[in-house]
Amino acid sequence: MVITGPMFSGKTSRLIELLERERFAGRKVILFKPEIDTRSVESKVKTHKGAELDATVVRTGKAGVKAIFDVSSDYNVIGIDEAQFWDDDSGLEDTLNKLASMKKIVYVSTLNKDYRGIPFNISEKLLAYADYIYSLTAVCTKCGEEAVFSQRMIDGTSKSGPRIVIGGKEAYQPRCRNCFVTR
Repeated sequence: MVITGPMFSGKTSRLIELLERERFAGRKVILFKPEIDTRSVESKVKTHKGAELDATVVRTGKAGVKAIFDVSSDYNVIGIDEAQFWDDDSGLEDTLNKLASMKKIVYVSTLNKDYRGIPFNISEKLLAYADYIYSLTAVCTKCGEEAVFSQRMIDGTSKSGPRIVIGGKEAYQPRCRNCFVTR
């Protein structure tokens, strides 16, 4: 299952809920997070609302994906948070598809688009392989409508720059199509 949506749509919250449910059902669960995500304590995945779950930190290239595959053999359920940070050529989608074919339950959270409104390549690949897609929306901070975009903000104004900038409320706002500013 792929959980997707903009910033502040509850992707990580939903991922944690699903993994906790699997653990409650008696399954062995492991959660991976990319080393580039430095917003919370290294060995935790944490939501904007404060919920957290232990996580294994891995690199976002081929070596990290190999580590995910190797470690996952001992688990029934595999969770991946912030999949958009994985390298396009990492093979993450192939590895997760292989794990699913081995009867592993796989949950992935990923942003739907970058700050320019362009889908991440890795996210598109994951969506193509997904048996189920859980698409979330946030609330637009400008007008209150359903938000499907993540607007990058610096000092209160829309900004362009590198594709990946790690941040939370200080750097991003959810926006609807009408309030989203493209650059």
